[in-house]
Amino acid sequence: MEKLARGIEIDPNDCVRFHGSPKDETVTMTLKNRTDQKLAYKIKCTSNDLFKILKPIDLIEPRTSTEISVTYRAGKGMADDRHHMGVYFIPAPEGCTATSVWAEHYGKAVGEYRVKIVVEQAGG
Repeated sequence: MEKLARGIEIDPNDCVRFHGSPKDETVTMTLKNRTDQKLAYKIKCTSNDLFKILKPIDLIEPRTSTEISVTYRAGKGMADDRHHMGVYFIPAPEGCTATSVWAEHYGKAVGEYRVKIVVEQAGG
C-alpha cells in the first residue's frame, strides 16, 4: 500500500487559480495514475455552491491520465481564501465502478492531496 500512497500526480498540484471574472470560469486539472493498478478517485470541495467539479468520482486505468473541469460559479457568491479541494484515491478491483468502490470502502484513502483554490479579486 505504501507504493500507492503517491500513486496519483496532479497538475496543478498546489493551487487552482481563477481570475475573479463576473462570469463563470473553468480551469482544468489533470490526474495521472503513476501506478500499475487501477485507482478510484473522488474529489471533495469546501463549497459545492461556488465550485462545480466535473467527474468528481471516477476510475483511472494504470499509467493513464484524465482531465477534471473545475468551474467557479461567479453568480453564486464571493469566494474567500479558505477554499480547497481534497483529492482522494484507493485501489480499484477489476470489474468495479467508481461508485461501488467508494461505497464499500471503509477507513482512510490510500492517498490524499489538498489543492488550494484561489479566486483573485477583480481589478486586483
